[in-house]
Amino acid sequence: MKSKLFPGIPIAALLGVLALGGTVLAMTGERCGPGGGHLEPRMKEIPRLRDELKLDARQAALRQQAEQLSSSSRQAMREQRRQQGEQALATVSQPAADLRRVIQQMDQLRAAGRAQHEAVRDRWLAVYDALDAAQKEQARLFFTSRLERLAHWGGFGKGEISGD
Repeated sequence: MKSKLFPGIPIAALLGVLALGGTVLAMTGERCGPGGGHLEPRMKEIPRLRDELKLDARQAALRQQAEQLSSSSRQAMREQRRQQGEQALATVSQPAADLRRVIQQMDQLRAAGRAQHEAVRDRWLAVYDALDAAQKEQARLFFTSRLERLAHWGGFGKGEISGD
């Protein structure tokens, strides 16, 4: 009986890993950046911050570029995850499938997502760098209040921002 169940265990484990990997990708990388993923409902207040900052033309252009990159990156990663999921399913559906190959593909997708996340983050940091001191303080206060709210709801594990 055990030998009949054994071939299904690695496939079930792989499908579990795929589901977990998709969740992790949805919660990390560029999806947790401005307006994405887990923080999306809380980030609906970003337009209010944008209005309060009173961006000049150069700052507004940088912000628009960052938003466009965020959006295109999010769409590209969503499509890549969909394609990778289809490929993984096709691979594991074949007899004697090489599960290492599927895991390597997942790792490659995760690395690509990390690179996209860093590019988006750098673009948003360029917007931040273009702000004057008063605007940076407004942004700091805005995000402090959001992080405090996140900590209140357990977003930092023990309700602590610093993690001490």
